[in-house]
Amino acid sequence: MSTRHTLVCLPPLNDPREWAEAVDEAIEPYSDDIYSWTAFERYDTHFAIREGTKLLTGDAIQSRRAYGTLRCSGGRRDLLDFDAMRELRAGQAAELFDAWEMATADMAPAVPLGDFRALHPQAPYLPQVKFRAQPQIQVLEDLDAPRSRPRDAETVALVALDRNSFIARARRGAVPGDSLLTLDGTLHTNPAFLNADDDAETGSTRYLDLANTYLDRLPPGHLVLGLDCRRAG
Repeated sequence: MSTRHTLVCLPPLNDPREWAEAVDEAIEPYSDDIYSWTAFERYDTHFAIREGTKLLTGDAIQSRRAYGTLRCSGGRRDLLDFDAMRELRAGQAAELFDAWEMATADMAPAVPLGDFRALHPQAPYLPQVKFRAQPQIQVLEDLDAPRSRPRDAETVALVALDRNSFIARARRGAVPGDSLLTLDGTLHTNPAFLNADDDAETGSTRYLDLANTYLDRLPPGHLVLGLDCRRAG
């Protein structure tokens, strides 16, 4: 059993206070996969609220920790600031890339994970061990720079991508969670969190592009809620 950050999209509610009941109804078809959920723990500050917003009852779901800030677990699409979230993550990625580049300036370039996989095709764990053992990777532990999850995937991308591509990757991943439940009841999941993606993150990129496009086009008044779901896989 594992936890996944799952974004659930809901139509406008007649009574905004009934959002929890609406979530239960939306995820009921996946009850064999989603055992429980909460909006008030791990991801309760995931979404940014547009500056200047005066929140009314049901406009945004805020935990005690998030109350009084411009962060929330979710709410009305037109009140959520996806652009701010993307710019924040892009800035953090730029800061990390520049700090790592400076810290490793006198070292040889790090070897990408894919090269180790090519050298050890029959040893599934050895490539990761050798990749992490590189001094250029060890340096990351000492940097005072923001990191995003999952860290292993971010580290692989840091070595494999140039600065612009690394920043674009961060911006792409800022809003979608690990899974997205759309209004038609389809549950989309990032294959990276099922250990079913390649080193180039082909599947993740496809999922993130789908999720970003869907969320950006969601009509005002519809809800997007970020939940911490306990799932079977």
